Amino acid sequence: MTTATCRCGGTTHSHMCMLRSNGKTEEIARITTDPKFYCFTCGAEANCAENLCEPAPIEA
Repeated sequence: MTTATCRCGGTTHSHMCMLRSNGKTEEIARITTDPKFYCFTCGAEANCAENLCEPAPIEA
């Protein structure tokens, strides 16, 4: 069995790109209710930086 890797090269299953590739739509909905960060790599937005590969704050 191969381990899926994240865009950042890790195996962090809570990163947005891993959630998307695994079809975890309910979890994605839960972590994107009030996004404060975006991913510099793919542009995904999330409430917490921990859910992104290359997080950067969303400027207001």
